Amino acid sequence: SKLCAECHGSLMKEATGGSTHNPFKEGMCLTCHDAHGSNFKGIMAQQQGPLCFSCHTDLAKGLGSGKSKHTPVQTGECTKCHSPHNAKIDKLLLAKSPDLCLTCHNNLKARLGKEKAHSPATRDCQRCHQPHFSAEASLMTQKIQPLCGECHDFKTASFGKAHIGIDGAIIACRNCHEPHASKD
Repeated sequence: SKLCAECHGSLMKEATGGSTHNPFKEGMCLTCHDAHGSNFKGIMAQQQGPLCFSCHTDLAKGLGSGKSKHTPVQTGECTKCHSPHNAKIDKLLLAKSPDLCLTCHNNLKARLGKEKAHSPATRDCQRCHQPHFSAEASLMTQKIQPLCGECHDFKTASFGKAHIGIDGAIIACRNCHEPHASKD
């Protein structure tokens, strides 16, 4: 790591108040990089996905059994969301949610800016979505009815009237509602 620091010294300064990747913190540059040459971007020792999954085996295992998978994780592009060295944000994130998510989901960003936004969608995507994989569709943290029921009380008279008496525990919320933003 001392040899690497001769050229990459400014990169190797540890972030304050954020997070640092353990191999980077411990000066184990050759865990991820091949100093003599590589066919992979960033002189990585192997392709990014297999390299990251060699330590993060829980993610590799979860991807195998997940019903829905976040595309950058599935394609092994971990650095679309995470810094491989250090970051000012926990979990080596490049930005906070929802800003990080909206860098790729820019169609949603436009809708949130033009339409009436559902307040959870403007605060934190991980309130409703898993970042890597999920047992539910659309990377949802849980089934839609219990998730919506955390904020919307299905037992109130106003809910019952607005939903023509259909039980909120069985209703298909997304058949009528757009969970991020809509014109209504």
